[in-house]
Amino acid sequence: MVRIQKILVLVDFSQNSENAVHYGLEIAHDRNARVYFLHMINQRIIDAVQELSSKGYKGDFIQALKKLVQDRENDLMEFVPQDRREGIDIEFLIRKGEPAEEVVNVAKEFSIDLIIVGSQGHTALASSTIGSVAQNVVNQAPCPVLVVRPIVHDFIEQE
Repeated sequence: MVRIQKILVLVDFSQNSENAVHYGLEIAHDRNARVYFLHMINQRIIDAVQELSSKGYKGDFIQALKKLVQDRENDLMEFVPQDRREGIDIEFLIRKGEPAEEVVNVAKEFSIDLIIVGSQGHTALASSTIGSVAQNVVNQAPCPVLVVRPIVHDFIEQE
C-alpha cells in the first residue's frame, strides 16, 4: 500500500492550481492525510523591492512587501473552499524565493509524501505542455509529484 500522510499542494491562484487544490483535498480525505497549501512569492519581486529601496526611491517598500505577504496569506485561505476542509488537517504556507527550489526545500522540511501541482501556472506560455516550475519540481522533488492538467476526464467525482 502506498503511504500518503503529508501532501503539499502548490497554489498560484490559476485554474490549474484550483484543480490541484481539488485533488489535494480529495486525496487527503481518502488517506486521512495532512495537507500543506503552499504559495510562493517569487524572489524576483523581493529583489525588485530591495533594489528600489536601495536606489533611494521614496516609499515604504518594506511595508508594501509585508502587506503583499499578508494579502497572499488571506488569498490562499480564501482559495481553499471552506466547505471542503472539514475533517482535514490543513496548514497554509507562504514562502519567498525561487519557486521550484523552495518547493523542494518545503517538501524536505515537512517530509512530504506527495506534491500536487498544476501543469501550468499564471506565467506559463500557452504553447507549453508543462510549466517551468512544475517541470523543475518533477525533476528535483524528493517524493512523487502529481501534475494536474486541465481536466477533460476526472477520476474524482465532483459534488
